Amino acid sequence: MNERILPEPRRDLAAIALLLCLGALLFADVLFLGRSLYLRDLTRYYYPTKRIVREVMLSGEMPYWNRYYEAGQPMAANPEYEVFYPPQWLILLPSYNLGYRLHIVFHIWASLVGMYLLLRSLRLRIWSALFGAMAFGLGGLVLSLVNLLPILFCATWIPWILIFVRRTLLVPTVRDFSLAGLFLGLQALSAEPTTLVQTWFLICMYALYRAWYSPPRLSTGARNLLLSGMMIGSGLLVGAVQILPAADHVGESARSRPFDFGLVTTWSMPFGKPLEMIYPNIFGHMSRAHVSWLWGSGMYRNTGSGFYYNIYCSLLLIALALAGFAVRPRGGRLILMIAGFASLIALGEHTPLFKVLYHLGLAKTIRYPEKFALMGIFAVIVFASMMFDRMARGDREVLQAAIGILLATSVFAGVATLFTFTPWYQSTFVALWGTRPASETKFMTQLYQVDWAVATVRGLVFAGLLYWADRRRVSQIWLATLLIVVAIDMGYVVRELIPTFPRAFFDPPPVAQTLPPDHASYRVFHEADWYGGADPARQYFATGSAVYWLVRNGMLPMTPAIWGVHTVLERDYDKTALLPTIDFVDAMWKVRDRGKKDWAEAFMAMSNARFRGVYVPFGEEKKRVGGQMQNGRPVRFVEAPQENPRYYFADQLVKAGDPQEFIDKLVKTSWSRRVGFVPFRPFKPAAGTVLSTRETNNTASIVVDSPATSFLIMSVTRNKYWSATLDGNPIQLRPVNIAYQGVIVPPGRHTVRMVYENTLVVAGGLVSLLSAFMLMVVLIRSRDPELVLPGRPGGFGGDPVVS
Repeated sequence: MNERILPEPRRDLAAIALLLCLGALLFADVLFLGRSLYLRDLTRYYYPTKRIVREVMLSGEMPYWNRYYEAGQPMAANPEYEVFYPPQWLILLPSYNLGYRLHIVFHIWASLVGMYLLLRSLRLRIWSALFGAMAFGLGGLVLSLVNLLPILFCATWIPWILIFVRRTLLVPTVRDFSLAGLFLGLQALSAEPTTLVQTWFLICMYALYRAWYSPPRLSTGARNLLLSGMMIGSGLLVGAVQILPAADHVGESARSRPFDFGLVTTWSMPFGKPLEMIYPNIFGHMSRAHVSWLWGSGMYRNTGSGFYYNIYCSLLLIALALAGFAVRPRGGRLILMIAGFASLIALGEHTPLFKVLYHLGLAKTIRYPEKFALMGIFAVIVFASMMFDRMARGDREVLQAAIGILLATSVFAGVATLFTFTPWYQSTFVALWGTRPASETKFMTQLYQVDWAVATVRGLVFAGLLYWADRRRVSQIWLATLLIVVAIDMGYVVRELIPTFPRAFFDPPPVAQTLPPDHASYRVFHEADWYGGADPARQYFATGSAVYWLVRNGMLPMTPAIWGVHTVLERDYDKTALLPTIDFVDAMWKVRDRGKKDWAEAFMAMSNARFRGVYVPFGEEKKRVGGQMQNGRPVRFVEAPQENPRYYFADQLVKAGDPQEFIDKLVKTSWSRRVGFVPFRPFKPAAGTVLSTRETNNTASIVVDSPATSFLIMSVTRNKYWSATLDGNPIQLRPVNIAYQGVIVPPGRHTVRMVYENTLVVAGGLVSLLSAFMLMVVLIRSRDPELVLPGRPGGFGGDPVVS
């Protein structure tokens, strides 16, 4: 008789419930107290950006265009917004704050359950699957991604994908093929490219592995790769609504131009990074009382911290993985190849390989090599979980090898702990990690001393538990105790990767009240954000636990969008800005560097910027708040001397065929604030009048009156998907001032209407809907509606991946 989805279903349901509870416990303050996750990109990018997505979607318009950043940028075409990714739609709940928090924690829960089901599908016992699920979903790897949401969203579905990819490769069925395609499609709708590539690499490596043990190897390998390609292709078809416009957007954005090698390799994994899997705090702590204490920050050029803040997934995990390599089980070489290849790519600038890939053109638009450590660590987690299962089944060879490794780590940590009590400790610390202020050095050395002591105890506790099982026997109570210790161990380390602030953190700061409430009519040029190396910036960003409050209090980009404020002339944080925007901002700095005194006023006038954000002198603000810098307002907004409307008539047109000519003419001559630099033959425009304007997210209607032929300038970023009509008749949009657009208006009163619609989104949407519908029909009409275990070929059990 066929078994159901998993053997012992009640125990499996209890195990899944336990994992969900552990995830809820880890995020209890977020879920139940309303506290705010804030680390890294969460504050400055994801919280405001997703609020914009919510606003546009609830308005009833298709979210084609984002009006808040850089005078307007594509939204649906940019995967960073994840407009079409269903789990993100939790942000549409009546409470944005609740929905935003839930859509993050949901992926932790999905990671836990997915890894558990994958490991159970490999015939691992419940305890072993629990161990692997905890190491993945609650480990440093995944929790480091909580502040890098596109990668978190993609990585979450890797175990779910591999369940059905593996089943299809073992015994192909249309049902399993459909499920693999649907989960690959769900991942593609998030469309983080490096995680997609890593997922596909894992699929292909497993396909070749199955062929190696299934003669004839050549034909089986070709068949497996064909099946893998078909599954990946079906996933891309499901994700076409995001993939098609995103591919098109690449050619229109900053990513169409090769990045500098230094930028591409910014987050290159140091050779010592894997040591975090044994000694999690060997390079410091990401957050202690909201302050980073990273004595190993110098290992990362220009960033001060790793792309993955910490990759610790339990000392027991790495001990079992190393023990597994020692006993040389079948499939161990596959894991070594995956982990080795991942490490080689992740090392980035530290090896010649990445430079070769860069010069071959294969890595010119992919930033941060450390991202690729994901697939290696994932493979190690699966392998270690299988070694846990062998240990739980009484394999003394694995058990004793793990004990030896754990004791070795404890001995090393113990020696290091003893050394911290010697007179040479502090000078060695400084020599190893660099000179810092005396107070910081004292705190760090004390913390490091505690870390080594904890590492010693950690190894001894795990070794003791394994030794107990070796001397007696593995029991249910012993396994439960072991997993409790694993949970405590990981919780102690990884909780600092997800620090939180009170829910009031995202309330409007006082400086927001200094801006007029008609936010939609003007923009802010946040000049202060550009001066990260200037004295005020360095002083404000050296205030420890106050730093994120200062970011919020100063409304640094992209946070103004949280409170409805539009910004322009800002930095391109995610490197997805349209090329006209890139050229315009680059021209601004070149004009400034060539000595034009009123450069800011000129570019603000062109960009509808009414306010300019500038730093308040640090000493002045520190004195005002009595040293309580979390209450400081590091930025003040200075109003421009003129109104700087978004839609206005040019009083003069000047020929500028390219950015360099634009720069030269702007520098050499003083122009009015209504001048328009155009690439076509200029004419003398009449002084028209803008009578009224009405904007939505994707449209603008401007009622104008002109005594003669005139030129209406619209300070909205130009893009090929904008179209315009004059009194309902199509009219040509023309480039002006590099980044913006305008129309020639004949005499009389007219209505100019602009509409933004990305036709590739529509086409991709049709492909996605049709593909998903077909896969769902196949799934529903399948004659085998239940997932089964080893009672039948190709069931959820099958052959273990690496056994």
